[in-house]
Amino acid sequence: MKFVSIKKELKDGNPVFLVPALNLKNSQGTTKQRIAHPLGDDFLEFKTLEEAIRAIELSGFKYILPDGAKPLETVQKAYASGDYDELVYNTLLKQTKDINSSVASAAITALGEFDDTKLIDIFIEKMGEDNDAIRTSSINSLLNFGELAVEKLLTAFKSENWVRRNSAIITLSRLIDSESVNPEKLFPALIEMTEDKNTIVKTSAVTALGKAYKLYKKES
Repeated sequence: MKFVSIKKELKDGNPVFLVPALNLKNSQGTTKQRIAHPLGDDFLEFKTLEEAIRAIELSGFKYILPDGAKPLETVQKAYASGDYDELVYNTLLKQTKDINSSVASAAITALGEFDDTKLIDIFIEKMGEDNDAIRTSSINSLLNFGELAVEKLLTAFKSENWVRRNSAIITLSRLIDSESVNPEKLFPALIEMTEDKNTIVKTSAVTALGKAYKLYKKES
């Protein structure tokens, strides 16, 4: 089995991960697709290591991490050092991308046990998917972060994906039910969402706004 090496570089002060790639061209000589390949003379660029690994695996190859370690070596080192936190975390993170929705949903639920705010972005991305199980798992995992997730959820109100907008409102609504958020902070955004172009989103916004007002009156 051939390995594809992942290279880590800085671009505009931020880390990027480069994967060697082959250019597949059509009959006119125009590049149609680039795929990860150990003999590639071009590169695919990714913002996260997980995305780079996924591209390599989809191409049918194994990968070598930026530090030179191969997957098996990395696992063996983790076992030897007892560093199970990182091993379990990375294993679950990988499974959130599984093509089987049940597997992905289970991985999202399991990751909800980790106290890592970087996961908030992943859960918000996943709660915009069409699969109900994945959305539900994402929402439930976001609830574990309470007030820490509010700003990201409010940002999701601006998503072009109406499913993500609706899921964000549902999540906030459940945080309101648990009285773990400041209702005054939600009023402007929820009022704006009552004018959303999608009827389902509007309905969720109206319901959440009512709950927020009830909590506001209770606390005032």
